Amino acid sequence: MRKTGNVTAYRESLRQRILNTAMSLFKEKGIRAVRMDDIATKMAISKRTLYEIYSNKEDLLYECIKDENETLTRKIAEYANTAENEMAVVAYFIKLRLKDLGSINPLFFTEMEKYERILAFFKKNSEKQAAHSQEFMRKGIEHGFFQSDLNYDIINRMGEAAMDYVMRNRLYEKYKLDEIFHTFVIVFLRGCCTEKGLGFLDRFTAEN
Repeated sequence: MRKTGNVTAYRESLRQRILNTAMSLFKEKGIRAVRMDDIATKMAISKRTLYEIYSNKEDLLYECIKDENETLTRKIAEYANTAENEMAVVAYFIKLRLKDLGSINPLFFTEMEKYERILAFFKKNSEKQAAHSQEFMRKGIEHGFFQSDLNYDIINRMGEAAMDYVMRNRLYEKYKLDEIFHTFVIVFLRGCCTEKGLGFLDRFTAEN
């Protein structure tokens, strides 16, 4: 029984290492340029071992996307439990996304468009996050950071439409991803903030 537990723990650790390594390569080089052989070589494991866990690159990419999304969601939730207020959570989220987006090869997004299952995942996840966003904004309104006279469902839908435009028109090929995200967030966020919220946001922007 003990041996089984050790084997299971090792396999889970290996699976996570594969996801981390593969995602790093996908973001650096683009999806098409990365072969399963490259991932195995980078990790110094056999191709057989890799294929025993992920039978093809598309399945691996899909699991990479899911894992990254779950990790980001968990980090935000953990931070929110001890954060000073809602604006601090927003600032933390912006820092995480800007740090990540600043190092991603635009090919990563361009080539992702061919994977319908991944696009469907993003759509479903967006719908799921919309409900959490509504609750988050409600708390921000109670604490005086966000305006109470706005329809945040409309704002969410406008935000989704704006990001869809960015992806469909491949603005990330013309502008840096972190620049697009920063502009997007600041413009939409400032429109939602009260004077109190703007004060916090301006201090964050000046410091970063």
